[in-house]
Amino acid sequence: MAPAPITEDFYVILEVDQTATIEVINRAYKRLALKHHPDRNSHRDTTADFQRLGKAYETLKDESKRRAYDLVYPSIRRCHTSPQTSRPPPTSDPQPGIPSEASQIAELEKLKQVRRAVWGTNKRIFESSIFELQRDIRRLEIEINSLQSAATAEAAQEARNNGWSAWILSPIYKRAQVSEEEKALKERQKQERRIQQDMKERRLYSKREDLKKQETLLNAGEAEVDSADQIDNRKIWLLQTKVREREAQAREVREARERTQREEAARVRKREQEERERVEREEKIRIWKRELEEREKRQREAAEERKRQAEEEKKRQAAEEKKRQTAEAAAAARRRQEQYSTRFEGLFDEECRHFTAAGACIHDGWWAKVQGRTACPKCYDTWNYLLKCPGCSMKACPKCQATIRPRRGRKW
Repeated sequence: MAPAPITEDFYVILEVDQTATIEVINRAYKRLALKHHPDRNSHRDTTADFQRLGKAYETLKDESKRRAYDLVYPSIRRCHTSPQTSRPPPTSDPQPGIPSEASQIAELEKLKQVRRAVWGTNKRIFESSIFELQRDIRRLEIEINSLQSAATAEAAQEARNNGWSAWILSPIYKRAQVSEEEKALKERQKQERRIQQDMKERRLYSKREDLKKQETLLNAGEAEVDSADQIDNRKIWLLQTKVREREAQAREVREARERTQREEAARVRKREQEERERVEREEKIRIWKRELEEREKRQREAAEERKRQAEEEKKRQAAEEKKRQTAEAAAAARRRQEQYSTRFEGLFDEECRHFTAAGACIHDGWWAKVQGRTACPKCYDTWNYLLKCPGCSMKACPKCQATIRPRRGRKW
């Protein structure tokens, strides 16, 4: 018949935390035993409370019993509400009777953390026990293998001593006679090794069974904790869903209020826009009048400017005509120079090829620089210096001087 399942919260009965040490549990039991002992409470029946206290102490003071109890403790805590958890969580909601989802979520998260902390402690205990069992199993296997090796070596030695090769060589090599005592000693040693091997194999089998049991408890505890975490995560998700729905409702109310405020603000902006448009129309009328006056003023100034430009155009045309006449005179001078150079080439020295008159000068020789930023009288470009003809008073920029000065062929 299966034992009755445990449904009481022993930690609440002893008024200690789940992570309490053995010393704390002993002190709590002594204090509560004095408090609930039937001999000290004659006015009321405390026998049932004292028995529950003893049962809780017997379970929690034993390490193996406490470890097995901690594996099922999360389900006991959910089914059996303790006095500490029976109080409703504090709510931040101003409406009475409505619990706070945030406090419930915090309580569930705290429960998960405590469960994980307790399971971490129990898991370390399980892993330590499994490690010790595995170490003992390896040690027993090594000892059994050594005993089997010794038995195998002894059997091989006896087979060699009793074989046909030893019988054939017996006339040549005299074997030592083995006494009965030595035979009995060897037989007793064989028997002891067999007994030791049998005991070690039994212990090895027991250790392996304990290892399987510990691994099963470890896996079951891990599955139990994971299952409890999944249930708590589901509760947290439901609470968060409620919170999101309430926030969505509050957001809808807030959006409706903001929409009303936006509509009112839009009406106010529309009135302000109409007033602003009226002021802008009046301002545009004033600007239009001012622009009309400025346009008339610009038209008068434009007429005066056109008149001035016409006068400047006349002056420019006169300057161009003068420039054209000067250019024609220069071209005629070049033609005369070319004719002169063709007729009298080689008859005069270099210095005798210049004339004093500008119209008759052939502009040959070295042109000296005349410093000073001024405009060229030929092309009207501004230069930092001009070149002056050595035979007349003509001045020109380097570009125009290259076209005016005659080119001569090289004498060989």
